Amino acid sequence: MGNIPHTTDMIEKVQVPRKVYQELVMINREIHYPNDYPLAIKKAENNGFIHAAEWLKNNEELYKRGFARGFEPGD
Repeated sequence: MGNIPHTTDMIEKVQVPRKVYQELVMINREIHYPNDYPLAIKKAENNGFIHAAEWLKNNEELYKRGFARGFEPGD
């Protein structure tokens, strides 16, 4: 049947710095929808996740894309 790529192969995860990734993993356990973006920032700040909080404030669209596709450490 040829080399048809799987859908998951065509969707790349969003790469973020390793410290941001580690903090996002913990935050996203409590976030259920990508539109909960303001809540994600609040959770990051309240839990002392300064790397994730700063990244989130500057990357709303990437966060929403990564929420659906997944994140991975890029460094």
